[in-house]
Amino acid sequence: MKKMIKKYLPTLIITALLTLLPIVFGLIVWAKLPDPMPSHFNSAGEADGFMSKAAAVFALPAAMLLVHIVCAAVTLMDPKRKNVDGKPFLMVLWICPVMSILVNGLVYAYALGGKINITTGVLIGCGILFILLGNYLPKCGQNYSIGIKTPWALNDENNWRATHRFGGKVFVAIGVVTVISAFVIPSFASSSTLFWFYFVLVLLSSAAPTAYSYVYYLKHEKKED
Repeated sequence: MKKMIKKYLPTLIITALLTLLPIVFGLIVWAKLPDPMPSHFNSAGEADGFMSKAAAVFALPAAMLLVHIVCAAVTLMDPKRKNVDGKPFLMVLWICPVMSILVNGLVYAYALGGKINITTGVLIGCGILFILLGNYLPKCGQNYSIGIKTPWALNDENNWRATHRFGGKVFVAIGVVTVISAFVIPSFASSSTLFWFYFVLVLLSSAAPTAYSYVYYLKHEKKED
C-alpha cells in the first residue's frame, strides 16, 4: 500500500486540486453569479431546482472531493490492489476531477446566461465515461474494489477475464447509446421518461455482466462435473 501511495501521490494531489478547481472559478466570477443558483435541470435542460450560491460554489466540488478520496482510499486498501495498479487505478483517480469540472462548468455557464443544454452536456460526459470504462474493464485483474465483482468471477480468474471482456463491450455499447441519445431524447422526452430510460441503461450495465458471469460459471461447473 505504501508503495502505491508513494507512486501515485503526485497524481492524487493533482486530481484532488482539479476536483476543487470549480471553487476557484466560482470565486473569480462570484459577483456575476445569481443567488440562488440552478442545481437541478429537467429533460429540456431548463433549471427546475435551486440552491444558494455558496452551496453551489463550495459544497458541490467538496462533495466530489470526498467521493474522490473515498474511491482512492478503498482501492489502495484492496488486498488485491496490485491487480489494479496502472491504468485502471489512474482511471479511478481521474473520474471525479473530470466530472467535477464538467458538471460545475456547465452549471456556471448556465448561471452566467450561456445558451447551453445542461442535460445534453451531462449525458455526453456520462456516455464518454462509460466508453472509457468499457475499454479499461478488461485490463483489471481480480480485486475487490474495481470491476464486476460477482462471487463467480472473484472465485475463478477465467470467469473474471471473460466477464470483464463481455462487460467492457456492454459498457461501450451503453456509452455510445447515451451519447447518441443526448442529441435526440431530451428534445421530446419528459423528465420521468428520461429518468427511466437511463435507469434501465444503468441497470443493464450491471445486470448483463452479472448474468453472463453466472452463465459462464454454470457452463464450466458442468464441464468439471
